[in-house]
Amino acid sequence: MGLAFACAFIAGTTTKTAEAQSGPNAEVLVIHGTQCDKPTVDPAIGEMPPLKYNCYKLLEKKVLPLQKGKPSTTPLPNGRTFQVTLNDVTPDKRYKVGAAISQPDNNGFLKLADITAEPNKRFNVGGWAYQNGAIVLAIRVLP
Repeated sequence: MGLAFACAFIAGTTTKTAEAQSGPNAEVLVIHGTQCDKPTVDPAIGEMPPLKYNCYKLLEKKVLPLQKGKPSTTPLPNGRTFQVTLNDVTPDKRYKVGAAISQPDNNGFLKLADITAEPNKRFNVGGWAYQNGAIVLAIRVLP
């Protein structure tokens, strides 16, 4: 009987821990934008806003956990680090997030934007030189 209780207690604790850790996430698409003869957008990206480039390839898709006041980071292909921070949730369930990128010498972060994002709606930041083009990040908050 003691073993059954211990298993039930552990299972209950695991469920509660998972629930406590669940929350919004930031989906980050790491995109390489270039100029090419025939404009193309990787189907995994979907629509792109009109930007300087006409060809877009998805390099990576990442999901970063968002906890209020705690930055989440991910390395980028150009050697820099992207950081996103959940600053607040508005009464109408929009997400106030801050976006930043590491300095070229990786000594601190440069603020890119403070955004009030609607759930599941993308916003873009980027323009950092990378392999004859630029890195663009398409970010959306997943509730």
